[in-house]
Amino acid sequence: MRIIVCVLFIILGYGSSSSSKEVELTVITAWNRSVEFAQDFQTEFVEPLNREASGQVKINYLGGPEVIPQRQMVYALRRGVVDMYFGAATYMLGLAPEADAFLAASITPQEARLNGAIEAISKIWIKKLNAKFLGWHQTGPKLHVFTKQKPQLTFDGLPDLKAFRVRTTPTYKAFLDAVGTTPVDIPSSEVYTALERGTVDAVAWTSTSMSQLGFQKFVRYRIDPGVLGLVMTLQINVNAWASMSPSQKNTLQMASIQYEESSRARFLEIAAKEHSVLFNDGMKFLSLREDAAIRYRELAANAVWKRMARRSPKAVMELRPLFNP
Repeated sequence: MRIIVCVLFIILGYGSSSSSKEVELTVITAWNRSVEFAQDFQTEFVEPLNREASGQVKINYLGGPEVIPQRQMVYALRRGVVDMYFGAATYMLGLAPEADAFLAASITPQEARLNGAIEAISKIWIKKLNAKFLGWHQTGPKLHVFTKQKPQLTFDGLPDLKAFRVRTTPTYKAFLDAVGTTPVDIPSSEVYTALERGTVDAVAWTSTSMSQLGFQKFVRYRIDPGVLGLVMTLQINVNAWASMSPSQKNTLQMASIQYEESSRARFLEIAAKEHSVLFNDGMKFLSLREDAAIRYRELAANAVWKRMARRSPKAVMELRPLFNP
């Protein structure tokens, strides 16, 4: 990232010789600093940008929920209490149900910039969040259902999950309802205990970080393919954005676009390594046959679009052809 950002500064003429006064921006993340999403954002975006844009842009990372409760973060962004917010787009569904477009998407951030998807969602961000959309980051890994017992398949090749109590968050409830499970909303900090005590017999989890938490001690099967995806986005309050010079805006935007690319490659690598760790720990990967895998993915995406349609039907008509072509 360092080399590419430097080249961009040279090409665009946005080096430290600019006459603009350095702008300081505050940012919060949806998670504390120890969580991999926040760690990567700090070490691979904030710190490199502060080094390469010294004298031009400085980002002051305040922290996560220990600074502002997670449920209040998007409101803090909208009111300008903080300048920037990095977190899961689905945490903003209360104000912008259209954020579900990122969850159901079947395209990459790069494709979204080319086909107009980012332009379309940016207009909604300004209207509903009072924020300029900067980037869709850390994409690649998918959501999987991990179970204690081997699930059976239905006549059409889909996993029969009706008997499973699946730990989840509100983000994935629509999908788990669609496949007939009993979703149980449990904080991530309590999942290990819930598995240990038998409160749940399955978990909906991404293809990263499970091994670090030790859940594979209890769940022994993973359903493939994964569905939906990570939805980390970066946005800046419109007033903070307006206070920046054109060169500062370009510096921040270009760095965010580069982070879309670099973080995707890094998180896909993390997911691949996680697969190897889980395999070595005895995890069984249940791969659906091709036609069933297609229906399984479509079922997940349809569940999310239906959720959006209940609150913003016009947005579905506009966004679905772009994010889920």
